Amino acid sequence: MIGKELAINSVAFTLLFGATSSHCFSFGKDAYSNCHQKVAVSDAVSRKSFLASSIFASIFAVTNPAVAFDNRLDDKYLDRTPQTGVQSDNLGVKQRDSKQAGSYTGLAPCPGSSNCWCSSTPFNDNPGRWLESWGSKSNSIKDVKKVIDTYEVGQNGIDGGGFKVMKYDEKGQYLYTQFQSYKSGYIDDMEVWFNAEKNKFDVRSASRIGASDFGVNGKRLNYIGGRLEKEFGWEIKRRKNGSLV
Repeated sequence: MIGKELAINSVAFTLLFGATSSHCFSFGKDAYSNCHQKVAVSDAVSRKSFLASSIFASIFAVTNPAVAFDNRLDDKYLDRTPQTGVQSDNLGVKQRDSKQAGSYTGLAPCPGSSNCWCSSTPFNDNPGRWLESWGSKSNSIKDVKKVIDTYEVGQNGIDGGGFKVMKYDEKGQYLYTQFQSYKSGYIDDMEVWFNAEKNKFDVRSASRIGASDFGVNGKRLNYIGGRLEKEFGWEIKRRKNGSLV
């Protein structure tokens, strides 16, 4: 963003002042008048070009889709280039390899980093990043959608960059949402899917960049899971410390 601003400022300087910086060193009244008229015309054209380029730059800044989600806390830090990372092509419900079970159908396993939680993967595949599947009396993804639709942006100091539901398949009982951090624009991917074999919902929340998330995914899961328990009577097994993860 800063580089773009420097480039625009450089163009502005050239357009506004470049025409008057040379070719006006002839002596004599007629020579000066001639030169002055050329500079005036050149300056007018330059100013018009500068205005056009400024308008173009403004349009680009407004329409750039990678800046932020519409429901972010505010416009602060929008001058920073968001570190969105790359969306994985491994999202969704698929047949997957398993060290413990040979294979399983469900959400993607977590990598070795500590910025992911997943209940789909068999426990022994990755004990450190595993969590219990979530139980629901209604077995309806609608409960999750209602909580996501009213998600509190900035809760517990996270997700100030907002969020967006990317896929909602009511029939397939699947919901995929992207959450964004406030300052740096990091994107986390969260999926919820009803696993009929378990008769419970599998959940996965993972960061795209880095090795640690400073507890962000855990805070998000605790918030969403806690609301599902309180508002819809979901039954989610908690750890000894009271946390879901």
